[in-house]
Amino acid sequence: MKLLPAGRSLLVLALLGVGGAACLWWPNRSYTPQDAVSEKGNTVAEPTSGWKVIGRHGLELGDFNQPRGIATFPDGSFLVADRSARMQYFSAEGQPLKLWTMKEHALGNPKGLCALPNGHVLVCDTHYGRVLEMTVGGDVVAEWGGPGTEPGRFIHPLACIADAQAGVAYVVEYGNWNDRVQKFKLDGTFLKAWGTFGVEPGQLRRPSGVALDPQGHVFVADACNHRIQKFDAEGKLLHVFGSQGSEAGQLLYPYDIASAPDGTLYVAEYNNQRVSCFDANGKFLRTLGTPGKGTGEFWWPWSLTVDAQGRLLVSDTGNHRVQIIAAAEITPQKVALERKPEAAQ
Repeated sequence: MKLLPAGRSLLVLALLGVGGAACLWWPNRSYTPQDAVSEKGNTVAEPTSGWKVIGRHGLELGDFNQPRGIATFPDGSFLVADRSARMQYFSAEGQPLKLWTMKEHALGNPKGLCALPNGHVLVCDTHYGRVLEMTVGGDVVAEWGGPGTEPGRFIHPLACIADAQAGVAYVVEYGNWNDRVQKFKLDGTFLKAWGTFGVEPGQLRRPSGVALDPQGHVFVADACNHRIQKFDAEGKLLHVFGSQGSEAGQLLYPYDIASAPDGTLYVAEYNNQRVSCFDANGKFLRTLGTPGKGTGEFWWPWSLTVDAQGRLLVSDTGNHRVQIIAAAEITPQKVALERKPEAAQ
């Protein structure tokens, strides 16, 4: 561990070696996750200026212990995984419907989720080196991969996304210097992989999130490189944007990325306690949220997704809750969306 007293007191823990590119970082501030929303009351808070809070700290139905992965379905319902290896299924309005726990979790808990066209969900069972196709009730339908660095196998899969139109899914992973993107058919058949551990364009350090735009481009949240990388469906690098920092357009541990139907990109910044918004070409638009525990504030946001209604759902991990932001609240200014596309770099 290393203490960096540079204007802001930071505690940095870099886990390399066996973990490959794992990197964790905590701000040394007076507010901690233990101070987060935990009081009992209604599970679903009333919307405030287009924001709705779902959940509180706890282990009952509707409660969360550091929610991480989140996936939405066409009807607006959603599934959330938390640090206790629990999966909870909610209605579109945020009412808890089902709660189940992963049958195997002694080695660690799952992270990323994504919905499949058949109504099932892909679960990145991170510490077991596999991806599971499951029902929203917890039944395992199929298993992809297994521990290893060979094509089609995984060290630590962190996030996934399915392209229903193309009939494929993408999984990002890290560990043992094996940081990469893998592409599969929806039946789990391996197709191809790209990326290596490193800091150069096209290389990755702890890729933590993955998204698809309407054209099928693959965006990867390259967390420890503090940037976003854009690829085509075959793995050709098209564009890189973002740099380390806390200014507008900069990123600090981007843990997840989501793409809206209009191509707007939303990035969950784990250590800037915010969501940054970019256009389809990586041009910065604005940020959502500030550090804290109130509605419209974040503490360690881990993952996010955009649902069929255009709402943004964010796993507000340190606050033990999910925040849902109405589409009208997150729509960028039209002038930003109407700019001519920039040339790919």
